[in-house]
Parts: sequence; structure tokens; C-alpha cells
Amino acid sequence: MVLLVILCVVLGVFLGKKLFPKVAKVSTIKRDALKLANALRSFGLVMMPHALDDMVIGDAGDLIARIHDVAQVIEAGSDMIMKELEGTYERVLDKKLATPEGLALIKAKVAVIEARKQ
Repeated sequence: MVLLVILCVVLGVFLGKKLFPKVAKVSTIKRDALKLANALRSFGLVMMPHALDDMVIGDAGDLIARIHDVAQVIEAGSDMIMKELEGTYERVLDKKLATPEGLALIKAKVAVIEARKQ
């Protein structure tokens, strides 16, 4: 009986050492995917961050649906792609206009455009 307990402990330690690096690697990949999703959101992107979120939580059904949505946008041609990009542009512009620095940047860009017209 004691031998069986010792064998179980040794086997558990061995398996733990073998499996832990793989679990740690997957966790690191998931953390990096969340960081990427947040960075993409800060740029105003929508579709890809949601797909990354689905991947991190392991929701294969929603991930497949999001990939399908992206494929449909690409297949629909430039109109659908431009619509997504315009939405992204609007979100980035709103984010810029929400800060004094961003507002100053936009005003400076408009002034450059106005100077070119004259």
C-alpha cells in the first residue's frame, strides 16, 4: 500500500513536470492574444478582437462564426471592406477628438489641408 502511494506521488510529479510547460505556453499565448485584441480595439477594429476573445475562452462555435463573417466581408468586395474601414475610421476619429492632444492634432491636419487649397 505504501509502495502504491509512493508510486502515485512519483507519477504525479513526473506528469506535472511534463505537462506544466505546455500549459504555461498555452497560457502565455492566450495572454498575448488578449493583449493583441486590446491593441486592435484601441485602433478601432472590431471583427478581429472578437475572434481573438473567442479563441482565448475556447468558444470554437463563435470563433468559426466570426471567421465566416470576415470571409463574407472579403467575398462581398470592396464595398463591404470599405464599410468596415469607414466604421474603424469613425471610431479612431472619435477617440482622437476625445482628448485635447487629439483635437489639436486634427486641427493641425485641417490647417495643413486648408493651406494646400490656397
